[in-house]
Amino acid sequence: MTNPQHENSASGDVPTTRIVLRSMRLSAAPYLPPPVLSAIHITDSYLHVNHASFSSTYCYSEPSASILSAIFSAYVVLRLIQGLQYWWSSTTKRSTAHLSGEDDAVLSGLSQKSNERTDNKSAQDDAVPLFDETVVFCGASGAGKTALLHCLCNEHDGDSCKPPMTTTSLVANVAYIATSDSADEDTKNKTAAVRLVDYPGHPSLSTKLTSLLLPHQTARVVFAIDATKPVTDGVAILYKFILTNNQVRSAWKASGKSLSILIVCTKEDDKKAKNHKRMKIQIRNELDRLRKVDFAMEDVTGNGSTPMNIAKGKTIDLDDLGPGMPELHFVETGLGNKGGNNGLKAVREFVRTGDMI
Repeated sequence: MTNPQHENSASGDVPTTRIVLRSMRLSAAPYLPPPVLSAIHITDSYLHVNHASFSSTYCYSEPSASILSAIFSAYVVLRLIQGLQYWWSSTTKRSTAHLSGEDDAVLSGLSQKSNERTDNKSAQDDAVPLFDETVVFCGASGAGKTALLHCLCNEHDGDSCKPPMTTTSLVANVAYIATSDSADEDTKNKTAAVRLVDYPGHPSLSTKLTSLLLPHQTARVVFAIDATKPVTDGVAILYKFILTNNQVRSAWKASGKSLSILIVCTKEDDKKAKNHKRMKIQIRNELDRLRKVDFAMEDVTGNGSTPMNIAKGKTIDLDDLGPGMPELHFVETGLGNKGGNNGLKAVREFVRTGDMI
């Protein structure tokens, strides 16, 4: 024997839900294209005829509306979870400490003079070669910075490189490369080298990137962009923290020098990769878009960035950004390519001398 009160409650809930779903379907119908309306009709007819019990019990006689509502609700929940994860990672303090227990060891280490040695040297300090310059590798997370660093230090130009598997890092990697291939093992630590700093692309660490790009700490920059993915994330870092950052621009202007940036389009050995000419067009278009947004919001100095000085109505010329702006160079790398076509030779020459070949 069933409970009459339970029956009344259940029967009262079903019509309400059915009415809501039916109202949603009827309200959306005028705005949907005919193919979508046809698909909804076919789905409803099929479920009503072949799965009547399922349709009435779980879909309240509105199968399409129920399914679409469930998908939309799942999407909202997913985006909410992703937003919470991003908020948590952005507000949690991250450290770039490495090789020691010091906070921000990379930043504190860069403040020292290049060839400075103390009397109380540890065994680890003895293993660190003398270096004249520092080159910073930066870019969005997953752009291939660490793989590029590994291949520059361990592979020959004519060989294909097989970098180790890497994951999104929260610590900086530091490596050293000799200024000449002629240095043998006995003299390598006694000759000048170039220090390479692979700065993490994690969003929570981007704000500290500018401190590494000042002229007294960095000689030049290698900026990696994944050629298999949209350029949006990488260009946002390039625009906000390098090209339009007041601290970086003022420091290089005061030094009387120009910051040289090599934009490396990575993963060119992938079939989905875009060549560097197409990448260059996309990078220019994205920089133009960000510049227009800055001007539209009239946000000249409020957030630490100054829009690029380009005449209104004109696009950015990446070959000549104007006075006081960095010099951009482009090269593509495919670490899986053989026969000297992997692009490492050009990157290595830029790292060592700042010249392009």
